[in-house]
Amino acid sequence: MNYFLEVYGRLPRAGPGSDELTRQAFKTLPLLPDIPRILDVGCGPGMQTVELLRNCSGSVLALDVLPEMIDRTIAEAERAGVSDRLETVVQDMKKMTFPGSSFDVIWSEGAIYNLGFETGLKAFKNLVKPGGYVAVSEAVWLKPNPPVGAVEFWEDYPEIDTIAAKLEVVKRVGYEPLSYFVFPKSAWTEQYYDPMEKRIAECERKWRGISDAEAVFSEARNEISLFRKHSDYFSYAFFTMRKPKQIG
Repeated sequence: MNYFLEVYGRLPRAGPGSDELTRQAFKTLPLLPDIPRILDVGCGPGMQTVELLRNCSGSVLALDVLPEMIDRTIAEAERAGVSDRLETVVQDMKKMTFPGSSFDVIWSEGAIYNLGFETGLKAFKNLVKPGGYVAVSEAVWLKPNPPVGAVEFWEDYPEIDTIAAKLEVVKRVGYEPLSYFVFPKSAWTEQYYDPMEKRIAECERKWRGISDAEAVFSEARNEISLFRKHSDYFSYAFFTMRKPKQIG
């Protein structure tokens, strides 16, 4: 049994976020086509996928490497009555095979870290149409001199940086920055850490004494504890940007 998926894969969201934040970011994209084609990279269980479908008349192609996440996305879209405009593909985001300039919008909530921020933005730039948009959420430092515990937590993702540094990457890759905003603490707790704690409690009763399962529980609890102690120092931020119509 994959105990990690049994805990993390059953949560409402695959990471911090909320429908409100998805809507807030989507509203910063001006002059969209009437029927935009959107690629959701690393869709997870599909909450933001469905929210995008609710907020436009276009289609969304949801991509995830895990078939379980695609199944959940389809089910969420069916419940919301928007599945007729949903496409899905099980694919590794590191091996995307779409033709260039295929999408009006590329969306990625809490998943671009799998590619790396700069590498991911370069890959997305090839796939989005000239004049099209990219929206991503990304880990950022909020204050200087973060404590050792926070630094150690993020050491597996060395690209975490300040918002100013992220905006410099956006411009260096060749986008026009549109907007950014920081996630509130509630975006980490309401649909991610609070459900995670409940899921751990449920699973512990079934898997007590199984070392692999208890290692997952311990890691998850440590992550939650660290956030509660040091959330003033880091969060996610949403960045929206536009690919210029004329590429130099």
